Amino acid sequence: MKRIFWKTALASTFLIISSTAWAKVTISPYVSIKSTKSVTPGKKASGTENESLKQRQEYGIQASVSFWRLFKTQLAVGQSRTTTTSKVSEAKDEYGKIDFAQDLNMDTDQPDNEVKITETQRVGKFSLLLDPSFSIFILRFKIGVTAMQRIIEKDELGLPSTSITVGPKYNPHSGFGAGIRFSPRMFFMAEYNFFHYNYPTQIEPFERELSVSYNVSI
Repeated sequence: MKRIFWKTALASTFLIISSTAWAKVTISPYVSIKSTKSVTPGKKASGTENESLKQRQEYGIQASVSFWRLFKTQLAVGQSRTTTTSKVSEAKDEYGKIDFAQDLNMDTDQPDNEVKITETQRVGKFSLLLDPSFSIFILRFKIGVTAMQRIIEKDELGLPSTSITVGPKYNPHSGFGAGIRFSPRMFFMAEYNFFHYNYPTQIEPFERELSVSYNVSI
């Protein structure tokens, strides 16, 4: 599954570039900070809620093809890896999609046991971009689809290690950004993106991403 995921993403990038050799192609490495807010019932008083914010750092590369100066298509592939340690009773999926206790075979009879969960996310994103420019400044608006595969590993004292692979699953994303051009072929871009992982039933909650990239046209 891992090899198929990456081969498909790379093949798609090659097809986009080769089929539109006449257009301007831009390639850029990127790094982003992604955050997800989750709400859990309060333990000290009934009817209260606790909010927690989980962050992950993602690295990747993206390629875009320009059309008519304003419009672009973009394909990006990236990966992030996070490790969290908590009590069994507090181990929850930030997206609300996986029952950690059941799917990772946790010992719920020992809720105070310490458990370490390591999650690797492999992400592929296809986006439609609108990039109006004003002198050396660039604005960006985007919509698209994200494919995400999650590999989750659990280590708990007294139990064998367990891992599960979920996806890839597909959800829409949107975003906006601003950048500055250093030359006709190079520019810097900062973006704020939203990944709507409960769409179409709900627009919120969503995962937020602050991403920066250095772009080179060829």
